[in-house]
Amino acid sequence: MTRLRGTIAAVAATALVVAAPAVAGSLVLHPSGFGEKSYSSWKGGEGLDDSTGAKQQALYFQKNTATTTNAAGVAVFKGVEGLPTSALGDLSFYWRTDGHCGGGAPRFNLRVETAPGVRQTFFIGCQGMVPGAEETNENGTFQERTMAGPLPPGDVVSLALVFDEGNDVGRCNGTAGFTGGASCVYLDNIRAANHTWTSASDNGNGEEVIQSSTPLALLLGEPIALALG
Repeated sequence: MTRLRGTIAAVAATALVVAAPAVAGSLVLHPSGFGEKSYSSWKGGEGLDDSTGAKQQALYFQKNTATTTNAAGVAVFKGVEGLPTSALGDLSFYWRTDGHCGGGAPRFNLRVETAPGVRQTFFIGCQGMVPGAEETNENGTFQERTMAGPLPPGDVVSLALVFDEGNDVGRCNGTAGFTGGASCVYLDNIRAANHTWTSASDNGNGEEVIQSSTPLALLLGEPIALALG
């Protein structure tokens, strides 16, 4: 079931061709971003324990400008294109509670081909996700947030994490954005397609992804975004 959520520009990768189903070991979470003072990147010493190594990486997102600015920190999931949405399992992450958790960001943006030639974008923001377990270490307190399902039936066109709520509504490191000039969040233990990213080394190719200098494209063809409900 869906409900009208409002007009939002959906964010996805520049390549939108539906690919063959992913094979084991090919899943990649690629940090990037576009626009003024906005990006995402893995950072050490900011997260929970990693599955390998001791860097305690977390995925950092920032948008240090107004929400109305055409900009966002983005991380795109590669290897899920063409999968049925049922193969995504629970979409979830742990957010560090000193960062922003708003009604629209951070969020999973899921673009689905619900029928031949019919594509829609589904999302729900951090604040509307189901809260779960908490973990605390020297880097802070992290709370699990899960995107409530069921996901709409269809084939995945693209899946991304999007952070596009700026410093007029956000916060960063416990300080209100309009006071500190920043809106940011750290995410960890990111889960999609039954795979968990605790660090960049959890990518299927075993390589750490470097921040891309190439902006991602905006999907301007769909003026209405739908939220899961």
